[in-house]
Amino acid sequence: RYGLFTQTSTSDSSIIPSSSAKLLDNGIDMIEFLGRVVGKALYEGILLDYCFSQVFVQKLLGRYSFLDELSTLDSELYRSLMQLKHYDGDVEELCLDFTLTEELGGKRIVHELRPGGKNISVTNENKLHYVHAMADYKLNRQILPFSNAFYRGLSDLISPSWLSLFNANEFNQLLSGGSQDFDVDDLRNNTKYTGGYTESSRTVKLFWEVIKGFKPTERCLLLKFVTSCSRAPLLGFKYLQPGFTIHKVPCDVTLWASIGGQDVDRLPSASTCYNT
Repeated sequence: RYGLFTQTSTSDSSIIPSSSAKLLDNGIDMIEFLGRVVGKALYEGILLDYCFSQVFVQKLLGRYSFLDELSTLDSELYRSLMQLKHYDGDVEELCLDFTLTEELGGKRIVHELRPGGKNISVTNENKLHYVHAMADYKLNRQILPFSNAFYRGLSDLISPSWLSLFNANEFNQLLSGGSQDFDVDDLRNNTKYTGGYTESSRTVKLFWEVIKGFKPTERCLLLKFVTSCSRAPLLGFKYLQPGFTIHKVPCDVTLWASIGGQDVDRLPSASTCYNT
């Protein structure tokens, strides 16, 4: 809604702060606040249904990113730079210089990759410097103000020494869970029943039978419907907070018949923190 984050162009659709965030009123402050929200989720063991770009997480962990990691952020730019790196012709004919042009808020903004970059042409002799300078800007310099703000918020709740124990993949797994499928038996063994249901109830047995017949994507959609996150906790459903619950809701037949099947006495609980 606010344009604070954008999806990367890679297949995993991870997210990274958008350059346009700095044009918003209090954009940096909002990113710092989001850092606190994520820190609170990590502290409470609450899963979030997205993952951050590896490059962004590297910044949160205080680590520098290198050229090869550009493929995890912008695969098209990475391919273009690799083609330029191995180009056999006269690079100067491509009319490149040491700048990067970015469109923000309807305006074209030129960033110099090195001092005086707009006056430095890319040649066969300096093309490797250009490739690495472009990668450095995209991977490190461009997102640094946002990662610093997010880190300030995150570290208000999560100790930096604790963060340093993990790499980028492990951080994302802690944040959003494991693989894109889950063990139905594990979920069943860690499910609570309330409102009159028990594990031996006919409806409950039918529920688990149907879930086992689902495709992995369908199971993940069900999990997202109930918990708002499509992935299981990294260490299994024993660590889902709060626990997965199936609750029996009695329905008054007369009431349902009179209002067209809408149960107005019950508040919605799907896709919320109740996991019910």
